[in-house]
Amino acid sequence: MKREQAIIIGGGMAGKLIAAAISPYFHSVLILEKDPLPENKHTVRKGIPQAHHIHALLHAGDQALERLFPGFQKDMVNKGSIKIDSLKDLAWFHHGVWKLRFSSEDSTLLQTRPLLESYVEERVSKIENITYTYGIKVESFILTDDRSRVRGVEIFQENKTKTIIGDLVIDTSGTTSFTKEWLEKQGRTVFEEKVNIGLCYATRKFTLPEAPKDFKIKIIYPDPAAKETIGGTLSLVENNQCFVTLNGYSHTLNPAEVKDAEGFIKKTSSLPLPDIFEEIQTGTSKNETAIYQVPHISWRHFERVSLPDGLLVAGDSLCRIDPVFGQGMSIAALEALAIGDYFASKSPLGHMKKLQKKLAKIIASVWLMVICEDFRYEEVKGKKPFGLKVLQWYVKQIFLLSAKNKAIYIDLVKVTNLVKPPTILFKPSTIKEVLRPK
Repeated sequence: MKREQAIIIGGGMAGKLIAAAISPYFHSVLILEKDPLPENKHTVRKGIPQAHHIHALLHAGDQALERLFPGFQKDMVNKGSIKIDSLKDLAWFHHGVWKLRFSSEDSTLLQTRPLLESYVEERVSKIENITYTYGIKVESFILTDDRSRVRGVEIFQENKTKTIIGDLVIDTSGTTSFTKEWLEKQGRTVFEEKVNIGLCYATRKFTLPEAPKDFKIKIIYPDPAAKETIGGTLSLVENNQCFVTLNGYSHTLNPAEVKDAEGFIKKTSSLPLPDIFEEIQTGTSKNETAIYQVPHISWRHFERVSLPDGLLVAGDSLCRIDPVFGQGMSIAALEALAIGDYFASKSPLGHMKKLQKKLAKIIASVWLMVICEDFRYEEVKGKKPFGLKVLQWYVKQIFLLSAKNKAIYIDLVKVTNLVKPPTILFKPSTIKEVLRPK
């Protein structure tokens, strides 16, 4: 039996994917997006400034989108996405060593965020019971008289306050979400983990005389042990262009220094290796430098709160992860599958705490992986997990071994692409290799 209406606050990737995942189990799904309708599919909405930067789904994300939208990968390639061998076509310099490169059966799609998101929106628009609305700001939740469950939302549209009723409300509105503040006004404290990373992203689009012959994407990662804080990535994208992104931790990348093409190119010469600088010497770049700053990452532990029935929090409203590792959209896709599976099992709306805990479980291992790396920078501030130094030492040995041990590198790729749990990096054979005298 289908429920009546689900309301999703926020029309970004998380909102759209969740809408697709739950659409079979509701008569109608309403997506409420505060931004106005974009001029065209190439226009980046104000609410997603990160869309100007490199976006490549991890393997888990690709698999999730293929499940939600059968034919996804083939369609994206037809639209211009570049399909690469994830291990052969990636040149990755990490902690002072190059990862192994060899042919594999794993693939990755490279494209701009607008191309990916416009495709997802196109597929969502074909689902008859999903309505996507722009220019609607949700201001509050509406509770039942006994305040035990959410029964809808209060919105502001066309200078008027209106009410929309729904059986389920999912907040995917992102870092500007009002849910934490709203709950705390109800006397329900939401614990939030926050790590100050001082990250700045700077991206320019380049046209090169010819595409690089020995890679499709190259990542030069800074080595914290060498006091390096700025890294860079060059990635091919559709229409014979490439994106070059600089990322600097601890406020070490000054937006003013990379505002124009000359300053941007000069900054690439200061990366740990000259590879990207040399690649773009003969290229042209006509767009402005896109800047995206992430002062901190945060995880709001809604799974520890007694939420009103009918309310769920997902996407960046739940956890804003470090974008350097490219996990955000894939986490959202995994959350969408988990939410869809919950309703497929005919679980009741009144017992969604179990589902909120499942979303937290998806985040937990990724969060630990991310802060393990972020805390390698002395200037990064936040609560450090128990045993961090030991974990950092062990993980670094895995990174170094991935430059020469094929089996360990394959396992690392599975973990970083969210298709296998981190526990596979603690197999007896791997531990033996890590502890082997150097």
